[in-house]
Amino acid sequence: MHWVERGPEPQGLESMRSHYTPRWVDHYRDGVGSRPTDSRWRDFRDDLGSAFFRICAYCEESCPGEVDHFRPKSRFPELVYEWPNWVFACRACNGAKGEKWPSGGYIDPCARSRAARPEVLFDFNTTSGTVIPNVGLSPARRKKATQTIDDLQLNADHHVQWRLTLLRAIEQSLPGSAASNPGVSEYLEWATDRSRPLSSITRKLLSERG
Repeated sequence: MHWVERGPEPQGLESMRSHYTPRWVDHYRDGVGSRPTDSRWRDFRDDLGSAFFRICAYCEESCPGEVDHFRPKSRFPELVYEWPNWVFACRACNGAKGEKWPSGGYIDPCARSRAARPEVLFDFNTTSGTVIPNVGLSPARRKKATQTIDDLQLNADHHVQWRLTLLRAIEQSLPGSAASNPGVSEYLEWATDRSRPLSSITRKLLSERG
C-alpha cells in the first residue's frame, strides 16, 4: 500500500449526495425505515479507478475494482456519498474489509498527514513477499498497521504469490549493471512508477539491492 492523491470530486456527485445521504443517516443514526438499497456510488467507479490507476489501494494489484467506503456505510452513513471516503479496491480486499472498523481505524491510503501515510507505517519482507509494520512505530501505530494487514488479509496466499512472482522477475533483470543496460533501466523505471501494480515492494527490493 502506498499513498494516493484521490484528486477533486467528479461532477454530479454533490447533487447525488444531497438526494441519497439523508436516507442512510435516517436508517443508521435514527433507526428510521429500512436499509437503503441505492448504490449510485457505482456510477463513479471509473472516475475513482482513474485516480487510482486501476490499482487496488490496499493490495496494489491491478483489478476491475470496486468503490470501497473506507469508513463503512453502517458506521458512518453521513459519508456514504462523500468522495474523500471512497477508495478503489479489488473485490478480495473490499470483501475482507467489509463493514469492519476497529477503534483506531485502518491505514488510510489517501491520508492527508504525511505521518499517517502507508509508506510510514508499512514495510515489506522481500524474502517472504509479505507486508509488515514498519520498524520504530509506537504501540498504537503498530497495532493499527497490524490490524490493517490482518483484517484486509493483505498477506493472503494469492497476494503473496503475486508479489513473489514479480520479485523473481525483477531479480532476473538485475544480473548486471542496470546503468549499462538501457533496456533494464527503462523496465525498472516503469516497474517502480506509482501507476504500476506492486510498485511499493519493487522499490523496496531495489533499495535493498542498492
